[in-house]
Amino acid sequence: MKSIKNANLRNKHVVLRVDFNVPIEKGKVTDDARINEVLSTISYILEKGGSVIIISHLGRPGGKKVSALSLAPVAKKLEKLLGKKVEFLTETVGAKAREKASALKPGQIMMLENLRFSPYEELNDRAFAEKLAGLGNIFVQEAFSNAHHAHASMVAITDYLPSYAGLHFAKEYEMLSDILNEPKKPFVFIAGGKKTETKVEALRGISQKADIILLGGGLANTFLMAEGYEVGRSFYEEEYVSDAEQALRDAFDSGCEVLLPQDVMVARNISKDTKEKEKDIEQIEADDIIADIGPKTISKYAQPIKFAGTIVWNGPLGIFEYKSFQAGTRGVASLIQESHAVAVVGGGDTLAALKELNIKEDFTYVSTAGGAMMEFLAGNKMPGVEALK
Repeated sequence: MKSIKNANLRNKHVVLRVDFNVPIEKGKVTDDARINEVLSTISYILEKGGSVIIISHLGRPGGKKVSALSLAPVAKKLEKLLGKKVEFLTETVGAKAREKASALKPGQIMMLENLRFSPYEELNDRAFAEKLAGLGNIFVQEAFSNAHHAHASMVAITDYLPSYAGLHFAKEYEMLSDILNEPKKPFVFIAGGKKTETKVEALRGISQKADIILLGGGLANTFLMAEGYEVGRSFYEEEYVSDAEQALRDAFDSGCEVLLPQDVMVARNISKDTKEKEKDIEQIEADDIIADIGPKTISKYAQPIKFAGTIVWNGPLGIFEYKSFQAGTRGVASLIQESHAVAVVGGGDTLAALKELNIKEDFTYVSTAGGAMMEFLAGNKMPGVEALK
């Protein structure tokens, strides 16, 4: 994989693929972590005498123009963070985009509209990719968090332009490659949040490399169901219970221990005034909603975390948006920070939880990639990575 440091950027028009899939409320970006990640690459290109054409997706508009998913507010935020003009175009490909891109001078930046407004992006359409490539003469990949998708701006575009990994993309790849190939033992993987569909399959691969997997959040509820426990009215995904059963069997066969919550915090409804109650998992009733791991579980998880050589954490362990259910995520975060392990924290929901709980991100490495990180550590081929090799 070639790094942007190997490219001659002088007087080049650089098509820069980023992942600016950030939360927007009332026309303003509420979390700029993914934007901050690529500022160093943008600055590097400009310092080396290049101009930048930024392309990104936002949300899932389904190949149609959806005003609420326009990248216009993101362009404004980027402009503020850079302290430099960012010209925003309301189209992705077309005559105006070609004209504006070709007129860019060294040091200038433009951003195109949401790639997924076109149905051809997610189809990895070669004609669409060729049009994107026609806007510049070098392609730089900075969307590691989207690298597990074979889309036109991730894969097909590399057939039409000399292609390089951006500074952050290369760093992410190197860090996760070290963990994949030679993790310091014991290797502890912590998985929470929801998104069972993407996480269960990845955990099957991760269990071949990890020594211990600790589960929490909505994901754990699906595994509790697989083990025959009652979860009441808690969130879980019934269609993935059998996959969770298989994941547990695979982990057992590979010698990886999977720890499930021993006790949980439950409520009859979820609101800011909720009265929470601790229960052992054998005591869950039909009307209970599991909203966090309990104190016994935090204590149980403390032991493997304390002696870990490598820790990877993806997904909050409770409904952290409510103060009543923040103890699990806060407790595990503190345990990780107190450990001497190589600690990698990833995923948008995980970072949102750390921000909400005002927890400093003083881990070995913090990544906005969630699903992509899990896919990579599971040993799966990443289309966006393979395209650069």
